[in-house]
Amino acid sequence: MNTTASQRLLAIALPAHASLADRGSAVQLHVRQGTLEVMVTVPTCVREWFVEASDAKTGARTEEWCDYDGYGAASVQSLDLDMAEGVLDFVNRLLSSELMLEASGRARLLWKVADVWEQAVPFVAVDSA
Repeated sequence: MNTTASQRLLAIALPAHASLADRGSAVQLHVRQGTLEVMVTVPTCVREWFVEASDAKTGARTEEWCDYDGYGAASVQSLDLDMAEGVLDFVNRLLSSELMLEASGRARLLWKVADVWEQAVPFVAVDSA
């Protein structure tokens, strides 16, 4: 089984500051903006994914992961598509945004949206109500 998310990640067009690597058991996206590096890892056979961000200048670092199995009665196909959508939404925003790693307290990866810095990592739960 190859996750839809890993297959779609391999198919996206990348800007010059990003690269993809197929590691066999996972697909890794590497994004660099100045001293900031972000790695998104999507396993090919497990419905989970990981984000690591670090700033070489400050030494700040943060990480987060998201998994999709075991939380309800959704079908495997539905979980697979939900994960693919979540990964691609995150990656597209990551690739098109100005990024910053805020180091106070637990480090947070921020992206700029309409001139406002918003938290990207750790993930923020979205209220679906």
